[in-house]
Amino acid sequence: MASLVEAVEIWKRFGRVEAVRGVSLRLEAGQVHGLLGPNGSGKTTSLKCIVGLLKPDKGIVTVFGEKPSANNGYKRNLGYVPENPSLPDYLTVQEFLIFSARLKGLVGDSVRSRVSELMESYELHQVSDRLVYELSKGIRQRLAIAASLVSSPTVLILDEPFNGLDPEAQKVTRLYINEIIEDGGGVLISTHLLDSAEKLCNYVTIIDDGRVLCSSSLSELKAKNGDSSLEEIFLSLVRVKKSAG
Repeated sequence: MASLVEAVEIWKRFGRVEAVRGVSLRLEAGQVHGLLGPNGSGKTTSLKCIVGLLKPDKGIVTVFGEKPSANNGYKRNLGYVPENPSLPDYLTVQEFLIFSARLKGLVGDSVRSRVSELMESYELHQVSDRLVYELSKGIRQRLAIAASLVSSPTVLILDEPFNGLDPEAQKVTRLYINEIIEDGGGVLISTHLLDSAEKLCNYVTIIDDGRVLCSSSLSELKAKNGDSSLEEIFLSLVRVKKSAG
């Protein structure tokens, strides 16, 4: 069976800076795949290449077996939340979710039904008529995640999704992630919260300085490292990389 997402030896340079240097990863059905690394390690750039917001200088990206482009129909089955979501200031919460649903191809009663469910789950019904620019950072983040879930995507890609989220919203997000996995989908998530990643992810790719340090199921990685915590393994790998120059 083909991978849901595959990146093969992708490189991306900005001027003289090589932000991503030969990163390869695969997202399989049933995986919650954590993309982990220090700040500036290339996580966000890698995700932008995968969803088609950036074009790699070298390498190949496929999602559902297709190369990303503006016209890909598969994007109806892909949810994405960037690290700093840019939302339309002058739509209300409800208008934005309805717009997102229609953009993903939902029609008729399914739009209202799904939007109502997500507003209830993320406690957005209380601010449904508020304009986006009036919202706090935490509520904006809830709204961005809700919008990414509106089409019940097969693949969900999240860049630092828990930034600004209260514990209840984090719990709700984990429940929706579990639903995607149970339905045969996959989730690719970038986070610096290693404790959360250890509880949520069953596969991890650790990168630093734009390169992959390891890519493994979490259970195998822990078994090879004396059942150390993910944080201990992460720090050890990054430390070895730094000392090696």
